[in-house]
Amino acid sequence: MTSRVLLIDDDPHMLSALCRQLDERFDLATAANGMSAIAAVEDSLRFGAPFAVALCDMHMPGIDGIETLSRIRDRSPQTVGIMLTGDADRQIAIDAINQGAIFRFYAKPCDAARLGDGIAAGIRQHELLLAERRLAENEERWRLALEAAGDGVWDWNPTTDDAVFSQGWIRMLGIPPEAARRGAAWWSRIHPDDAGMVAGQVQRLLGGDDSELHSEHRLRCGDGTYRWFLARGVVLFRDPDGTALRAIGTHTDVSERRLMEETLRRQAKELELLATTDALTGLWNRRCFLEKAEGERERAGRYGRPLSAVMIDIDLFKRVNDTHGHAAGDIVLRRFTEIVGAKLRRTDVFGRLGGEEFAALLPESDAAGASVVAEILRREIAATPVDLGGETTLRITASFGVAAATGQADTVANLLQRADEALYRAKRGGRNQVACHRGGADRAALVINGGGHAPAAD
Repeated sequence: MTSRVLLIDDDPHMLSALCRQLDERFDLATAANGMSAIAAVEDSLRFGAPFAVALCDMHMPGIDGIETLSRIRDRSPQTVGIMLTGDADRQIAIDAINQGAIFRFYAKPCDAARLGDGIAAGIRQHELLLAERRLAENEERWRLALEAAGDGVWDWNPTTDDAVFSQGWIRMLGIPPEAARRGAAWWSRIHPDDAGMVAGQVQRLLGGDDSELHSEHRLRCGDGTYRWFLARGVVLFRDPDGTALRAIGTHTDVSERRLMEETLRRQAKELELLATTDALTGLWNRRCFLEKAEGERERAGRYGRPLSAVMIDIDLFKRVNDTHGHAAGDIVLRRFTEIVGAKLRRTDVFGRLGGEEFAALLPESDAAGASVVAEILRREIAATPVDLGGETTLRITASFGVAAATGQADTVANLLQRADEALYRAKRGGRNQVACHRGGADRAALVINGGGHAPAAD
């Protein structure tokens, strides 16, 4: 069955544009608002053809994109939500990821190929979720069918090691029937890393400490590869002394489930990383930076230790994008991050607040010390050419604003505001400068060194 994609946007022109961009790659349906989208999802479920992906705009009349995707997920948990949003909605979208409402989000306008690749990834996620649901529904049926049909069943005498393995068990392992005559056919195939665990579980079953065996471990198949199996078993007969004389159980191949669980764990880590870091630079994003900054402020205030903030802005960054393109701008941002990160301490908190604006929080540093650090960074940035590829290099500069915390009653917001005021003074003074907030009623900033306008490309 073809995987269907639902496009949701209240702007008919945007819907038309999306359809033109995506029609050749996907089976598309459209909805003009959240309620219409939910109705379409409910209809798809009634006809047994749920949507694989719902691509939704953030701002719509009635209910917004997050609420729409949340309701769709409630009705169709295997439908993967993707959001299109403006730059101003990026934080909202990240929050929605944490709530489990969306799988990906993209800022408008979005490159058609990139958006199409995201939808394709969503379809793969949809297929994984469907497989997980099928596995959950079928596990009990499989167990009963195996027991009833003798498929995948083992019957073992622990005292003699004589064993009988069903044809289903032999087929799952891909071994010749003559190789499955004794319990060693199982034991000798257990992965070395799992052997100790399985031996302990079986011993507890035979000794009567456990009434049932429930063990997931890897077995070597006839082709030499290892697959994951779930072994269930019970002791049927014991002698008067309690010695186990006969144990019987089943083996179920759970390799696909294990692979899916690993995939889902990896995706969960990716989503967690997306929610806390800036995708381009790898730095803490604005929300996470503020959270960490608040922790440092509390610590500094509690113990009476110095703490300073440095606001950093790449000079004339828009000119880089306008002249060399956004790809070059991305290179500049990443190289700038490397230069600054190499000079900061591991205890410093460095984050991207948005665009070309960055901030660093320096524990155990007063205003004078933080100003020295900022000056070192300023010189290093100005002295380091940025290679844009080919024969094109670019020299950039940055402006810095420094402010120190004033005590336990000070807040992160106030500290960053003072640093921002100093940054503004540095930029007004000609850019490529460090300015330090002096405090006082006039909230003045003192420029401690200067440079001038950012140079052009070499």
